[in-house]
Amino acid sequence: MEPNAGEEQAESPLTAAAVADFLLQHPQFFHQHTDLLMELSIPHESGKAISLLERQVTLFRERQEQLQDQFHEFLSNAHANDNLFEKTRLMILALLQCPSIPAVTALIAERFNTEFHATASALVLVNDAGLLLDYDLPCIPTTAVRTALGELYQKQTTYCGPLNQVQRELLFPQHPDPLVSAAIVPLKLDEASRQRLGNSLPLLLIASRDREHFNSSLDTLFLDFLGEVLTIHLQNLLR
Repeated sequence: MEPNAGEEQAESPLTAAAVADFLLQHPQFFHQHTDLLMELSIPHESGKAISLLERQVTLFRERQEQLQDQFHEFLSNAHANDNLFEKTRLMILALLQCPSIPAVTALIAERFNTEFHATASALVLVNDAGLLLDYDLPCIPTTAVRTALGELYQKQTTYCGPLNQVQRELLFPQHPDPLVSAAIVPLKLDEASRQRLGNSLPLLLIASRDREHFNSSLDTLFLDFLGEVLTIHLQNLLR
């Protein structure tokens, strides 16, 4: 069966002559498709020098590409923050349902590892009294923490960044994995609650075997919020 003319035209490759002919027949095409002008390279003869018009178009395109990159980065960050907020919300709801401090510590050890892709997480106390048997919370000597963390401990603010060997062995002495980055969140209990914990300072510890998982440029907003909620819940449990 012989192919008809329409089929031959559909199968024939698009040529420059065909494009030129189309544009001649549709002179208003670029008025209706102005976005295509940003993608085209249209020469403007001016000898060896670059004309001001060409330079302006080039700068405009570069600026548009920068704005597009910034927009995509903004969307990516917004998606990541939305995902992190949802995980934080679910974590807080789970914490508030814990009826005891042992239940809180068990939840921290489990949920941070699964929900936040951590390698190890724990709630520990900084004091010189040793293990508090009433709550089964591990204790770290104050002097050792001050020596290992230095200014990080003195500031009493959330820290995200690398862990050296001394810090790793102090904060996670029993963990088999080489933990190289961590988030350290001080929980600022009121005086009465601290006395019930042997005048201790609780620390929420979250660590990873990935060096970039808790890097120093990480925003601590969600960790701070989680630490504040955990602090209030612990105070209520201690009362």
